[in-house]
Amino acid sequence: MHKEQLMKLHQFFVYVVKEIVNDDFGNRNDECKKLLEIYEMLDIRPHHIHRLKSEQKAAILLLSACVASYLADNMDNVPKNLAKKLEENAFKHLNNCKKNIIILEEENNGENTEKEDNLK
Repeated sequence: MHKEQLMKLHQFFVYVVKEIVNDDFGNRNDECKKLLEIYEMLDIRPHHIHRLKSEQKAAILLLSACVASYLADNMDNVPKNLAKKLEENAFKHLNNCKKNIIILEEENNGENTEKEDNLK
């Protein structure tokens, strides 16, 4: 995809996530909250034309993982592992652009926690 197309897709997912957050704020699952926190830490927005394509792709994948997580919780025909795969791909793109995000697997309550190390 061209950079302009990625920026438009990024903007589309921002609108979709805002609708989910506004419509169902109290019922948002922890997975979606976690993904949105990571997205906010990245500080990549659709209008940031100076950002790398891989950074835009990672932001799109994080937002789409949030949408997939929400849909998996609220619809029967959306697989739950879709959000996990999108999240894995987002971190793969972030690693390619030298973003230092550490994924820590914690055994406590089976939750994953993310820690931002040093965004360049």
